Order: sequence, then C-alpha cells, then structure tokens
Amino acid sequence: MSWQSLAGGGAWSGLNWIGRAANSTRADPYLAWADTTAFAHLGGEPTWVRVILELEAHWPAAAATPLTAQTFAESLENANAAWKKWIQVSTVYRFPPHDLEASRFLTAIVTNQFFTEIDGAMKGVVKRFELGMPIAPGDAMASLAPGSEALVPGTAPVFGPVAPAGAAVTDAPHAVFMGVMDDGLAFAHERFRSAADIPLTRIEYFWNQDDAAAAPLGVHYGRELASGDINGLLKQCVSNGLLDEDAVYRLNGYVGARKRWAHGTEVMDLACGVRHNKIDAAALTLEGERTGTVQPPRILCVQFKTAGRTIRDTSGLWFAVHALDAIRYLLRRADDLADGAGYSVVLNLSYGYMAGPHDGSSIIESAMDELIGLHRDLSIVVPAGNSNTLRCHADLPIAKGTSSPITWRVLPDCATPGFLEIWLPEDVDASNLTVQITPPGGDGSPAFPVEHLYTWQPGRNVLCTAVYLDRVATGHCKMILIALAPTTMNQLQRDPAPAGNWTVTLANGSRDDLEIHAWVQRNETAYGYPLRGRQSRFEDLAYKRFVFGAHVRDFDEDKASTWIKRGGTLSSIATGEHTVVVGAYRRTDGRAATYSSTGPSLLAAKRSGPDAAAVSEDSVACAGVLAASTRSGCVVALSGTSAAAPQVARLLARQKIIEYANGLQPNTFTPQPSARVWVETEADSLDPEPATLAPHLLGPCFGTLNPPPVPLGQHAYVPRLLEIRAGSGRLPSPRWKKRGIKL
Repeated sequence: MSWQSLAGGGAWSGLNWIGRAANSTRADPYLAWADTTAFAHLGGEPTWVRVILELEAHWPAAAATPLTAQTFAESLENANAAWKKWIQVSTVYRFPPHDLEASRFLTAIVTNQFFTEIDGAMKGVVKRFELGMPIAPGDAMASLAPGSEALVPGTAPVFGPVAPAGAAVTDAPHAVFMGVMDDGLAFAHERFRSAADIPLTRIEYFWNQDDAAAAPLGVHYGRELASGDINGLLKQCVSNGLLDEDAVYRLNGYVGARKRWAHGTEVMDLACGVRHNKIDAAALTLEGERTGTVQPPRILCVQFKTAGRTIRDTSGLWFAVHALDAIRYLLRRADDLADGAGYSVVLNLSYGYMAGPHDGSSIIESAMDELIGLHRDLSIVVPAGNSNTLRCHADLPIAKGTSSPITWRVLPDCATPGFLEIWLPEDVDASNLTVQITPPGGDGSPAFPVEHLYTWQPGRNVLCTAVYLDRVATGHCKMILIALAPTTMNQLQRDPAPAGNWTVTLANGSRDDLEIHAWVQRNETAYGYPLRGRQSRFEDLAYKRFVFGAHVRDFDEDKASTWIKRGGTLSSIATGEHTVVVGAYRRTDGRAATYSSTGPSLLAAKRSGPDAAAVSEDSVACAGVLAASTRSGCVVALSGTSAAAPQVARLLARQKIIEYANGLQPNTFTPQPSARVWVETEADSLDPEPATLAPHLLGPCFGTLNPPPVPLGQHAYVPRLLEIRAGSGRLPSPRWKKRGIKL
C-alpha cells in the first residue's frame, strides 16, 4: 500500500471528509489527520477530546432567538440535557460577566459522537470547530514528586451566577487588572509579593491549568489558588523573616517553578513585577513605580495546560482551547473582584505559532477580537513572533496552466509530527488545482485534485496525510494541510517518515493566475522538557541569508528571486483587528531584532505590521533583557518578542492607572477597542526622527564597513524601521538619552 485516496467517514470521528455540504459545519483538517493516524501522535484514540467552537448567530429552530455561548451552556442543563453524554461545557461560559453574555465562542469536551451530531441533532448550531488535545490518561498523573507530601489548597474553578447588573458600586476606586497567561509562574517570587517579615502576595487569583492533583479529568480542570491560599502557603514557609520559596512550591505541588528559569516568571515580571532593588527589569518604568506613588495593577495569572505529561505537543493544537479558557477565566475573576465598580483589564499573551490564515480569521483571533469589542475596557497584547528569518513562509505565484514546486526541508531526529499549511485564495475554484507530493528518495504521489484526502503508507503506518476541506474551520480561506509523521520513533512498532527534502508541486489548471501562501508550523520544545521537535523549513537556492556574507539579512529584496519571504511572518495570533501586536528592537542602538516577525497580514486592511516595538535585546553582546528568575534575588535574560509584549502591556496598564487615579475620564485613551490605536500613536510620538539621531548611527554599517546597502528603514542596521517591522513607532527605554538621542 502506498498513496491512497480515502473516502467515507473518519475511523474515529465518523465525519465524511470528502465533499462536505455547503451548509455543514466548518471542520478542522487536523482532525482528519488525527483520524487517518488513529491519534497515534496524540496518545491514542481518546474517549474525550477538547475543542473550541464558534456558534451560529441564532438557534436553528428559532431564528429570532440569539445563540450565544451562555444560552448554549444553559440548554445543556435544560432542553438539551441529553447532549451532555457527548458534550460538556465549563461554568465559566454558562455564567459570564454581563459584558460577555453575547459571546459566541466557547470550549467544550466532546466524545466522537459530537462529530456525528453536528450534522444531525446540532445541525445549524455550531458554525465551526477546532481540535484541541485529547484528554489523555497521562494528564491524570500526580503533579507531586514521588514520595513528597503536599498541602493541596484550592480546587478547579467552578462558577455560579454573577451579581445583578444593577448592583454597581459607584464610589469604589477604578480597578486595573493585569492578566498574565504563560508557563512557569513563580507566584512566591518577591516581585509579586511584599517584602515584609510575613509576606503577602500581590496575586489575587492563580489558576494552574496544568495541575491534575485536585481535579478529575473533565471540563473543570486544574487548580485555583486565591490570594488567601497563597498567603497561607507563604506564612507556613517563613523562618526568621526569610521565605523558603522552594518549600512553597513543594507544599503546593507546583512543578512549573522548580526550574532555575521559566518563561512565564520573566514575562510576568516585565508586565507587573514590583522591584525592591534598583535593577530595572523592564525598559518602560516610571520613577513613580519605584517610589510607590504609582500603584501597580492587581495581578491575575494562569499557568497554561501543557499537552499531556507523556505527550508534548509542539504544533499548537492545545493552544486555542486553553488560551480561550484562560481569557474567559481572567475576565470573570476581574469582574468578581471589581464587585460592580468600574475596572479595566490588560491581558498579556506571550505565545504564538507560525502557521494559520494570517488574515485575522483564525478561531482564537476572532474570539479575542469579539471579547475586546464586547468588554467595557479590555486590552490584549501579543508578540509579533520570532520567525522573520526562519524560512517558514512561502509566497508562490502560479501562472495559469503552469505548476510550481515547494521544497520543504524536514530534519532528521525530529520526534514530533511536521505540518505544512498551504492557503488558497478565498474565491479560487479548487477543482482546477492539483497537488503532487514527492518524499525524499521518490515514491511520489499522483497529481491528485486538492479536493481529496490522500495518505501515504509505504509500510505499517500512515506517514503523510494531505487534507483539503472546502470549508475549513481554521480560517475563512481554503487550505491544504500536509502532515508528516516524526522522522524518528522510540516505538519499534511505528515507522518514521523519511527526513530530507519533500517536494510539493501545485499545478494551476484554472483560467487565472493564482498567488498561494504557505507556512510551516512551529515545532519547538518548551524549555525544561527533553528536546523532541526540530524546526523544518523551506529551501530555495535563490534565498539569500546574509548581506555580503557579514550579517543576517532580515529584509526581503525589492526584486526578490525567491518565493521564501520574510514578509508575512507575523504570529498566527497576531493578525487580528483589535489586539495590540508588539515587535522587538535592540536597546543600545535602536536597531530591529533580526528575528522580529514582519507584516503585512494577508488582509492588509487589518494589519500592515506590528503596532509598536519594545526592547528585547540589551546590546549585541548582551542578548535579551533582564527580568526575574524563578527565585528571588536572581535575574536572567529573556530574548524575543515575548519579552517586548509585556513591557507594552505594562505601559497600557500604567496609563490606565494614572488616568483614573487623577480622577480624569481618559480623553486620549478611550475605552477599547482603541488600545491598539493608542499604542500606535504613543510609539510614533516617542520614536526619534532620523534628524535627531547621533551622526554615527547613520554612518557605515559595522558589519560590512560600507554604507547601508539598502535604503534607510529597510535594514536592521539602520535606525528606522519599515512599517511592516513595527512602523516608525518604538517605545523608548530610559537609555535613549545615553546614546545621544533627544526626545
């Protein structure tokens, strides 16, 4: 058996993947891949799986009745109680804040019967769904080290009805909440608590999604700690005025902070850490924050659920489900704590993936835009991404009647699946396109129409799956997904996919020229876990990696001869309409970080590039910016746009605190969704003009000893940035003046 066209229902889901009706629910091609491989790379066929859903606007049987996440969750307790055998929804969606009652995005856990019922009993209810991670048996493993004894306060968060909308507290101060969603949040760190003999935490709620000790596998998962729970742990671990932070995490069974360094701790410090010393971990810090005259925001945080303790997903299948759960949890808790008073919420989400529609239509981007539009005052800050020079974006013109090949370099010793997404124009007639896939060493597929599901099984297992769905759930355009098995296996009964150059040839049989975009999905192992994934990429001999062989070329040529593009590399969650997207630059000379991802989005009307840029590197010699390690008194360096985003989140929260503390209704800073506009305006007003720069910064490039080889603004080694790299707007650090720049 080699290349085979599959028809009929999926082995597990039962969905008919070929020729779905025009009015059917938009399905996720990753589920088709999971079907063909029997969930082999996701822990085996599950009983329950997590999904994220977008609902239709109205109930199918009552066109005048709005269909929302709340009414759908209520229906599962009443008229549609029988559905709970195969779909269950968290109470965070059943009892939302009043601002979010009209939201139509939610998550759920479902059995395989759900996928049959979306075209049956639920027809016209679900608009689209996207696959999350299966609920695997490994998720139930204890979070404690063997033989340890831990006090386990808290349970999984379960919600009840909110207070009536009319119960407002008019004289209460305006609250500003900072919400951080990340991995490895050292909640006992001094930056997030007082430095008194009996310390008190500044964190009001902490939801550890990854904790299985206190909750069964189900729709309510993880463990929640309120400030009182955290203070109780801190009090138990104080001796002679010193806090034993390791004992705090040991008592709680929290493994996320046991490493010396954690991404989430640094991000949270940059976003809302209060410093008890003179080390400035964030570039954007007011003197008032050091003296206490500017109060810090109130902290809410979420430890993300990792993709199973025995299976580490590096493709991002887990992300949308747990990110939406985290956002909705933070907004509900902020509403509870405000208790009827006015409040603002700033959320930092320093995560992102490379593949996706890149036009703002992904399900998580649509959900975030909807929440920003509904909420009274919500800002969501995301990083631009770090894939500018990773060779993971292809822009491929295909003239009518011709074909064009894409070379996909898949690396050896990669223990995770690889994914290539090819996005077609929305109005294309896919029946006139064919695709041919040739693995390293031959055995190429036939040139099959894209409107098929093909698999390659040269031996015991499916090694390659090509999926086309005319109505894809992961975006509004049409997409071809090509999924590969890992190139190395630790299971003798499974075959690895061959490493090397895979060739994907697209033929255009239509009457019009086409422009095809493709992205390789991110494949990166989280820090602290055994290395599994290796990032695959595109290959083209015409691609130029360096300028005169001296330094990395971080821009596309005006007349590029290659189809591999640095443009259009924004993160797959950074192309929405209302989120604030932050790029990165170097502190000492103001030059762009070569890795900082570039716009525009495919729907240029939504985004031409990042809204602003913040510091992510201190200097050429000192990579990253300093922020908190997982233990008090230590700092480590964090690079990437993940370090830039929380600094802008801090700036937003600080601005809101100052405006409301002065008793002023913001005039230049209006309620959301204008945070993006405010950040753009602020950055443009602060970024130095070329005339104000020190002369040496406009001189020869130190890498080539020649004048800049491209016009001003197109290169990382000149002071100004293209709009698609962050525009002219950069949020300066206090060290600007030290390099001769006058603001």
